[in-house]
Amino acid sequence: MIDLDIRKAKKEDKAPVMKFIKETDLFTPRLRYDDFIVAYRGENLVAVAKFKTHKKHKMHELSNLGVKDGWRECGIGSFVVSKIANKAKYDTYLNTTSPAFYEKLGFESVQEIPKAMKKNRSWCKGCDRKLCTTMVKKIK
Repeated sequence: MIDLDIRKAKKEDKAPVMKFIKETDLFTPRLRYDDFIVAYRGENLVAVAKFKTHKKHKMHELSNLGVKDGWRECGIGSFVVSKIANKAKYDTYLNTTSPAFYEKLGFESVQEIPKAMKKNRSWCKGCDRKLCTTMVKKIK
């Protein structure tokens, strides 16, 4: 088991989260640090994931998963996603160019993009929408 403190970002996490986002080049439209889940190993911020609840649509949206250099390939990303999705109140949706990673964590591809997740024409910085897969992990 990985020893991490995984929790919703607090006010004191704002500067570390913003620095992390810049260092890992994660695209974040209308960035709000308090939409992030943070994962600390001791004093080190090692991973973040944006987790937004769309109450009107009764769904969650997971995006912007990032693991810091030097901490990758240790299972941290999988651990963080599993913790988040397993505590979700609603189905959790995401868009990804790495569907195999999320399939291992119980996500399934879907054809229809939920209305709450439809993006403008620019989609995501540097992302070709044709290469992106929408996925969901249903609550049990």
